[in-house]
Amino acid sequence: MKNTGPVLDSFAFSVLGEPAPWAVCEPDAISLFPGQGGTAQVLLRPPVTSDLPYGPVPFAVRVASNEDPPSSVVTEGILEIAPLSVVTADMSPRTGWARGKRASRHRVAVDNRGNAPVMVEFVGCDEADTAKVQVRPPVLEVPPGAAAFAQVHVRARHRFWHGPAVTHRFQVITHSRGGNAVRSDGTLLQEAVLPRWLPKATALAAAAAVIVVALWFGVARPIVRNAAANAAQTAAQTVAQKAAQAVAQKAARKAAQNAVLQEMKKIRSSSPTPPPVPKKRALPAPIPFAQTLDAGNPDLSAPPNHALAITDLVMQNPQADQGTLTLSLSGVVLFSEQLADFRDYDLHFITAIMVPTGQSFTFAVSCANPKPKPKPCTPVVLITGMNHTTAR
Repeated sequence: MKNTGPVLDSFAFSVLGEPAPWAVCEPDAISLFPGQGGTAQVLLRPPVTSDLPYGPVPFAVRVASNEDPPSSVVTEGILEIAPLSVVTADMSPRTGWARGKRASRHRVAVDNRGNAPVMVEFVGCDEADTAKVQVRPPVLEVPPGAAAFAQVHVRARHRFWHGPAVTHRFQVITHSRGGNAVRSDGTLLQEAVLPRWLPKATALAAAAAVIVVALWFGVARPIVRNAAANAAQTAAQTVAQKAAQAVAQKAARKAAQNAVLQEMKKIRSSSPTPPPVPKKRALPAPIPFAQTLDAGNPDLSAPPNHALAITDLVMQNPQADQGTLTLSLSGVVLFSEQLADFRDYDLHFITAIMVPTGQSFTFAVSCANPKPKPKPCTPVVLITGMNHTTAR
């Protein structure tokens, strides 16, 4: 720029538009004599965040005169933001157990912290070639600022029948277009087909069988033989006595039954027939239900003449939001979880949470995502259970 005025003047530089928070002018002000020129640099440092989309971003630089404010000027420009891929991957759990040739199960979580969607490809490998690693699905598209998951199945190529556990180390390589490959390490501990305690248990069982046989032939068999002979003689006498008593009791019961039948016939002939008793209709069997609660649909209410039995809750926080998720039953808080503590959180109840007729199970979120541009929280809760009919 050049000072075209007649006096010494000071000029201040400032950046306008969306890039203003992360732009700086060096220097931010200069003083020029009449007819003297000068320059200043505008440094733009876009933040590495998914909130800043790629593409053209307009901005302007204002040059303000201290001596002649009406003569201040504004110069416009366009900053082209390039797509940036920042991909991280993590495996959970890192160590899995499997017996024989069964597979252990793991999961790879991929986070896209860049400003553009990215396609990632998974390749499972074992440098020792002792295990087979499968990743499903092999390719995923991850939106900016979001996370995606892939399932990993690791199976040993050979089984062994006994001995200590064998360690197989494997890796899952996450490739992204335009980014670096990320390696996630894991371990499979393969146990023998026959558990370690089986030989000891077999030996103890055989020793116990030998002791039982010796006790039977040496001690118990003679005692049992003598007791059996005495018991047979006593039983014969008892049977004879009981047979005589049974004959007498049978005759007495038959006479009593005949008398009761005669009396019932007299009562039936003299009394009117009672009207039939209507049968009570049975209630329908419970039916399963499933419903998702989020910020747009926060309530689950039990309809009239029904009660809801909640047996499973699956809380999901796919965008790694921050804040508090609260679940309440008719105003009573049952669960209060920090969003930063989980991505997927499963709860299963042996004793179901009952929502009676007319009451509601409520979902609420207190979002606390960081500034300068907080994004809305998007957690969801999947609820499953049984719908019971309480009355018709």
